[in-house]
Amino acid sequence: MKIEKKTIPFQQTNSFTKLVTNYVSHKEDLKRYIRQFPSPAAIAEQITLKQTQSIDRLALKQVLDEQYHSLNLSNEVRDHLELLLKENTFTICTAHQPIIFTGPLYFIYKIIHAIKLARECTILYPAYHFVPVYYMGSEDNDVNEIGTIHLGDQTYKWPTSQTGACGRMQTNELKQITKEIRTLLNEQIEDEAFLINLFDTAYDGIHTLAEATRIIVNALFGRYGLVVLDGDHVEFKRKFIPVILDELLNRQSSEIVQKTISDLSTNYKVQANPREINLFYLTDQLRERIEFVDDRWHVLNTTISFSRELLEQEVMQHPERFSPNVILRPLYQETLLPNIAFVGGGGELAYWIELKQLIEHHNVVYPLLFLRNSILWINEKTAENISKTGMPPEDFFKSQEEIFQQYIGHEGMTEQLQHLFEELNLYYLRIAGLAQSISPQLEQSVEAHNAKAHRIEQRIKQKFNAQLKKKESITFERIGTIKQQFFPYGMLQERYENFISIVKFTGLGMIDLLMKEQEGFGEEFIMLTLKETATD
Repeated sequence: MKIEKKTIPFQQTNSFTKLVTNYVSHKEDLKRYIRQFPSPAAIAEQITLKQTQSIDRLALKQVLDEQYHSLNLSNEVRDHLELLLKENTFTICTAHQPIIFTGPLYFIYKIIHAIKLARECTILYPAYHFVPVYYMGSEDNDVNEIGTIHLGDQTYKWPTSQTGACGRMQTNELKQITKEIRTLLNEQIEDEAFLINLFDTAYDGIHTLAEATRIIVNALFGRYGLVVLDGDHVEFKRKFIPVILDELLNRQSSEIVQKTISDLSTNYKVQANPREINLFYLTDQLRERIEFVDDRWHVLNTTISFSRELLEQEVMQHPERFSPNVILRPLYQETLLPNIAFVGGGGELAYWIELKQLIEHHNVVYPLLFLRNSILWINEKTAENISKTGMPPEDFFKSQEEIFQQYIGHEGMTEQLQHLFEELNLYYLRIAGLAQSISPQLEQSVEAHNAKAHRIEQRIKQKFNAQLKKKESITFERIGTIKQQFFPYGMLQERYENFISIVKFTGLGMIDLLMKEQEGFGEEFIMLTLKETATD
């Protein structure tokens, strides 16, 4: 399999927010919300800064050993777990909820970006070690989001009524989806048989979703040394007790973040708004917000409430029952890890930019923010269709109508029609001039006829366009087919399709291809065109 790679500016895709395109363009107005824009030099400065923050590396290693205890580990993962004990080891982190069958393609891309960036940093700064980490946000409970995947025209949804943290949910109900996905895979093909066995193992009904996700991610990325960390652990929460107590008793986060938001919102859309208390109360079947009302802390939709004394006692004895929301989760992550860089998508970038003052308020180092690589796969058939239009792939990020108008414009038809109408309009101007020399009333009559002619011109153009579409119906349909590949059901491919769709073309070699083509410091959108290599 041969790959042709092309990169284009994010702006050309018409698929990313103003904040994202300005961030990758290093716009000055965003500098005050971050430490620095990503660069090799910024990595060195971040290392120096992170060394000033105390990290309990032993506790980190012990929890990770516990979370990995039932898995067969690659030598690369074992080495990285040991390296985390060393003061000259730092992490490159990405994060996502545990999601069934790895969810949309970008889940794969962000993990590979973190791995690639860690490798590039190792080359740049050989005196240090860099460990890629996937932080699994297993305390999330948006079942609709984490329980939906798309494979071509098929959508699969997790039919569960379980509640609470999604990572703790049992996977027995996923067996049926596993059977259905099995029918799309060919057991006679080694890589596809591997996936069938992997999904059967992960979603056996015994493992929780967090455990199943760790099994899958470790199987796919363990040989690259990726470390999977689940923040839902009592020892990790113990490290966060000072923040938990401060949030519950002093409720400062909202005020701190709101100051940034009020400034940021003058130019950009706000991604996440803080609450008065940015914590949930968490048990096996429950994850509900905490509110402070009438001098008591109430867990919404329950009868649970605490006085100050009982609340402090609960935090000290059961810190695992307090779960950070989107505002506090980044702070929690950066408290646990010797992290220097975070790799995230546009939405993540948008809310991390709100949090610098909050993170630094708690004497935690704010990381460098890397926009994850975005990738579009173009298969052979789509590449052939693109070639038949005579237009470059990047043109297909425009609307279907714009693409067709560009195509027929390229053929010269619309230009000819426009030229003829321009000539006709010149004649009307000459007639109006002649009418003016005779009488104002005649000039007004000619102008009225000219206005009517303009309306007729628009109708003629519409009819020409409709007939051209009919005449060029094959081309118009081809453009629609290409657009569907780029934007299945109106969504960018990476936000919709599951990686199995690509594996059907590339095998699991897809991961090695991405490892080669993704860029740790890349700041452009990547297009990868698949081409079969010639055989003798």
